[in-house]
Amino acid sequence: MNGEETTPFKRRQMTILMLPNDLLFNCLARISRLYYPTLSLVSTRFRSLLASTELYQTRTHLGRTESCLYVCFRLFTKSDQLRWFTLCQGPFNSKKILVPISSPNFPSASWSDAAIVGPNIYAIGGLVNKNYSSSVMVMDCYSHTWREAPSMHVARLSHSVCVHDGKIYVTGGCKNLDSTNWMEVFDTQTQTWEFLQIPSEEIFGGSKYRSVEYEGTVYVKSEAKDVTYKLHKGRWRTADIAINKGWWCPSLSHYCVIENVFYRYTDRRIEWYDSEKRLWTTLKGVEKLRSFSRVNLVNYGGKMAVVSVEYVFGKKEAKIWCAEIAIEKRQTGEIWGMLEWLDIVFRTNDKSYSLERALATTI
Repeated sequence: MNGEETTPFKRRQMTILMLPNDLLFNCLARISRLYYPTLSLVSTRFRSLLASTELYQTRTHLGRTESCLYVCFRLFTKSDQLRWFTLCQGPFNSKKILVPISSPNFPSASWSDAAIVGPNIYAIGGLVNKNYSSSVMVMDCYSHTWREAPSMHVARLSHSVCVHDGKIYVTGGCKNLDSTNWMEVFDTQTQTWEFLQIPSEEIFGGSKYRSVEYEGTVYVKSEAKDVTYKLHKGRWRTADIAINKGWWCPSLSHYCVIENVFYRYTDRRIEWYDSEKRLWTTLKGVEKLRSFSRVNLVNYGGKMAVVSVEYVFGKKEAKIWCAEIAIEKRQTGEIWGMLEWLDIVFRTNDKSYSLERALATTI
């Protein structure tokens, strides 16, 4: 060849981004969602794939769904602005961390309450321009984008929210609360609101209530009246007096229900309600918990997530702690907790951060 050397064949380097979408979905679905916030930084295409419905359909098909934790804070120095975070795996170590969720359509309401149904977080009511609001905003947990949903019939503030059978029950918080508007229910399937009748004048008084789904129904407690009612076969009935006496705290988030067992955080310990003995019992195995100013208990895929705030004395610093506790029901009737991990997941030099709500869903 006239002494000329043949130019070597240059092979084209293959990268994962050259794969078709269906193969990428199959690969990404097998990775824990805790890594998705970091993976979304790889490229615009990755970010789009990680937010797609098709990816989560693949995760479901492969049996790779997992629990995802979301945490909401209020910033008192910024017009009571709410900020949402999600738990993810740190990019440089094995620690889990909270990362902020940024969205151009972030809801403007402050002091709203929230509920989670499937892959959607509903931010309901609150204050908008210093006025009570009836607005409802929904965050898609796949893409972390917000959209509007039908508004409530009545504007509400400091209301209580719980979910039962795919419906969101919103209680109290009206300026002119009466027996006709004390509660309204949102059907997430039909996207419609309707009022629900008050169970008894005995529970009526004030505007603040607490509500929770327990034993396959809705329990409602009046803060003004020492009484709790439950919805039973379409009618309201008075609840067990023992659970009524033990159900009081400045924040409903000190409570959660896991596999039909009611848990509460009180005086540095977690207790569960024994419905047979009709008394509150200490959750064994995790008796000595750290003392925090505000605690949220969350049903985290059958385990318990404990999210709490520690304000560092003498410093402008707040530490957000998170613990994951496995629950074990023993043949003796006892319930034990096993601490799987406990760590600081977020630090800030802004002590105006107030923990408002922690929620979890399986996607």
